[in-house]
Amino acid sequence: MRKKSTILFLVAVSCVGCGADGSVSAAQTSPTLLVHDVRGRGDDAAVDGYVRYLEGADCFVLEAVGGGGVRNVAVWPPGTTVWLRGGAVAGVRVPDRDPIALGGRVTGSGGYANPTTSELDLPAVAPDCLSGGGEFVMVHRLTP
Repeated sequence: MRKKSTILFLVAVSCVGCGADGSVSAAQTSPTLLVHDVRGRGDDAAVDGYVRYLEGADCFVLEAVGGGGVRNVAVWPPGTTVWLRGGAVAGVRVPDRDPIALGGRVTGSGGYANPTTSELDLPAVAPDCLSGGGEFVMVHRLTP
């Protein structure tokens, strides 16, 4: 595992080499919601951002706090589902906590995977999902 500084104003531990410990998959499509099964490595990096759903790109992202144009593709813990209200995407439901609304701030810990260097088999996503040097962020633990 190697350390890497990001524009997000935090130090993130890259999830390079996590492939042996799990995978990233689409738990749901229409809208697409990614979940991970990555355990044991790369889960001590700070996670901090605002939950957005980019309808045209069909992805959930965490936008960096403080701007900067950085978007990371959100990869949620197993059991997470899309929260719909009146047929529209309202946010996500992460197990054992209240739903997280679009625009809500998420803080906690996890790991990051660079789409060009990671050994994980990462899904293809639209370019808008990974703006400003963004990566895939495996959300492991959320703070209340």
